[in-house]
Amino acid sequence: MFVFFIIVLVILLGFAISGPMGAPWVPTFKRDVEKVLDDAELSERTRYIELGCGDGRLVAAAARRGAVATGYEINPLLWMIAWCRNLPHKNAHIQLGNFWRQPLNSYDVVVVFLMPKFMKRLENKALAELTAGSRLVSYVFPLPNHKAVIKRHHWFVYEY
Repeated sequence: MFVFFIIVLVILLGFAISGPMGAPWVPTFKRDVEKVLDDAELSERTRYIELGCGDGRLVAAAARRGAVATGYEINPLLWMIAWCRNLPHKNAHIQLGNFWRQPLNSYDVVVVFLMPKFMKRLENKALAELTAGSRLVSYVFPLPNHKAVIKRHHWFVYEY
C-alpha cells in the first residue's frame, strides 16, 4: 500500500510541477505531427529537440525521419511513456529534467508547446542560444516579438 501511495504521489507531483515550469500536458494533434515536421524542414541527421515532449510522439516522428531527436520532459509519468514510445528508435533520446537548463546551441530544430506566459522567456533563450539557420516551432502560441516565417492554424515557425 505504501509503494502505491508513493507512485501516485510522484505522478501527481509530476503533473503539478509541469504546469508552472512551462505547460500542462496537452498532446499535439495527430493530424499536425507530420506537417509540423515538414514546416520545420526536418530531414535526416537534423539535430532536433522538443522542450516538454509529453508522450514523445513528435520525437518518435522526428526519429523515424532520420533526425537525431531528443525530448525533455519533467513529468516522470510522461517521461516514462515517451521513453517507452521511443525505445525502437536508436536515434531518439528522452531526458527526464528541466528543459530550461538545456542549452539550445547544438540543435537545428527546436519544438515547444508552452503557455503564453513563458513565451518571452523562450524568445530570450532562443535569441541567446540558437545558431544561424536554426528553426524554432512553437505549437499554438506565438513568440511576442519575433516574426514567424510560417504561420499555420496551430503553429508558428521562426528562423534564426
